[in-house]
Amino acid sequence: MADCTYTISAKTTEVASSFAHTPVTIQFGAVMRDLAAYIEAERDLEHCDSWDPACDAWIRDAERARAHVLDAITALHGTPVCRCEDQPLKRLGQMAQMLIESDSPEQVRDILALPDRFPHAFLCAGTDPVARRVNLMVAGFQQHLHALATLEDVADMVEADCFVVEPDTPATMLAPAA
Repeated sequence: MADCTYTISAKTTEVASSFAHTPVTIQFGAVMRDLAAYIEAERDLEHCDSWDPACDAWIRDAERARAHVLDAITALHGTPVCRCEDQPLKRLGQMAQMLIESDSPEQVRDILALPDRFPHAFLCAGTDPVARRVNLMVAGFQQHLHALATLEDVADMVEADCFVVEPDTPATMLAPAA
């Protein structure tokens, strides 16, 4: 014989709302997919030598992937917001574009610090299913952004800007040239 065991709390009296996609969440998924493809194309270039005949194809693939992700981000910017939970996704798209187009180590560091400095702008408050789902999308996208920042070109740019002072260096060597 089987016993009847309730798996739903007796306190639950209403049906929980479910997550429904909006045009922003759909386009944000496309941006995530294109950003992942761009990261992979750039990783292929990290191990490429100029004498390798495949290098030209990998460069074209990376350029094409960059154009696709930037086009997807542009489409995300033009997508209308249907609910307040769409705003963090649009901000992350803007952040990804700034990171891809950045050309200085200061910009990269400042861009990557934005979600930690302004968590209210990049996360959804609340515990409803929509907020939880969007926060999961945000967390996944931030992993992509950190992977983008660890690419050789970006990482070299950030490390090149770091000024290391040797302990024996006289103070006069640190003075700017006249």
